[in-house]
Amino acid sequence: MKKKLFVISMDAMVHEDIAYLSQKPNFKKIMEKRAEVEGVTTVYPASTYPAHTTLMTGCYPGKHGVFANFQLKTFNDGISHWATNSNWVYVEDIFAAAKRAGCTTASVYWPITANNPNVDYIINEYFFYYPDEINHVEEIFAEQGANEATRKVIRENMHLFPKKEGREPLADRFDGFLMGCTCSLIRNEQPDVILVHNCILDTFRHKSGVFGDLITKGLDRTDEWLGDVIAAMEDAGVYEDTNFVILSDHGQMDMTKYIHLNVLFREAGLLEVAPNGGIYNWKAYSQANGFSTTVHLVDNTQKKLYDQVYAFLQELQESGKYGIRKIYTKDELLEQYGQNGPYSFMVEAEDGYGFANSWTAEHPVVPLANGGLKGTHGHTPERGPQPVFLAHGPAFKDGAYLKNAKAVDIAPTLAAVLGETMPEADGRVLTELLK
Repeated sequence: MKKKLFVISMDAMVHEDIAYLSQKPNFKKIMEKRAEVEGVTTVYPASTYPAHTTLMTGCYPGKHGVFANFQLKTFNDGISHWATNSNWVYVEDIFAAAKRAGCTTASVYWPITANNPNVDYIINEYFFYYPDEINHVEEIFAEQGANEATRKVIRENMHLFPKKEGREPLADRFDGFLMGCTCSLIRNEQPDVILVHNCILDTFRHKSGVFGDLITKGLDRTDEWLGDVIAAMEDAGVYEDTNFVILSDHGQMDMTKYIHLNVLFREAGLLEVAPNGGIYNWKAYSQANGFSTTVHLVDNTQKKLYDQVYAFLQELQESGKYGIRKIYTKDELLEQYGQNGPYSFMVEAEDGYGFANSWTAEHPVVPLANGGLKGTHGHTPERGPQPVFLAHGPAFKDGAYLKNAKAVDIAPTLAAVLGETMPEADGRVLTELLK
């Protein structure tokens, strides 16, 4: 039988979680004997979509094209505009390598896989923002590439789909649905390669802090889901032939204050607010990404404007009043972190400070309000607790260990498990972990 590959990304899982998970029955069954990377250096910003695109391509953001979680918007509609379609990704991904290897493929809530031509069974990550969308779940997934077999899986698990009101996503409430769909896909279709993205730990760290009171609850639920996957694989007769990989995209750090850089731009005359509260005109705009923010200029070819905004940002940092740790130019970002995009600067916050997008807030720096995020990410990759890579199965050496590796190394290593290479990748194959 062909060897299979199952990859589950537990968003924001960090090395410190493994000691607790190792006591849990299902994790222990899979991962008691494993190959392991203790800490995986992620990308900058340490955010979900840039990191997951790197994990599936082996390329840095400056090459694969996904530089932030969200599309740029200079208006407030109460919705986060995530990137969704696979045509946002400029390079080859692990699914293309899998197809070259003759594998069937599946993606369940893995970011930016909508309409990916190399994925046979697609349930793209989408959080259903508008109230009426609840009535069109199957159709929306179909528009993003779900074929009839996948739509059947979605129908089988609609009892797990969150019945929520309002417009903002609650990602942890989608996890039961996507894990149910994963198990149905395994039982119904037995794909050779499956990539799954689960958000519960990330959501709980946002809500309660990096090591807050919700984390053990999230880890307990994680172990239950792993048990469900094991049962589905055993039912399908594929468990012993499956290479099982648990990894993560980034860590988080605790936060106590928000920086509203757009308020400072407004006060400096670089952004104008209309009477209705919308932006009337702007020369500089900050798009927050947790502990970092991209600064966009209305025309980044205007040297005078570039110099003006750069000098203003340096003044803010030198004042010591606004929680600004570092200002990166595009050249610095490309050289240090392989990051590039249609912005002019990336600004990094000090410990405890995170960025927000408001341009109408009364003060540029405000304490965390009740209900605000207590933990977040988006920082430089060397900061904070580190993401993990754990693997067990026919292709991996039991007990193999690396202290560190890079996120760009993951996709080439997964491709090697399938007997393939990824020529565009910036990373290397972690041969130390493979038989």
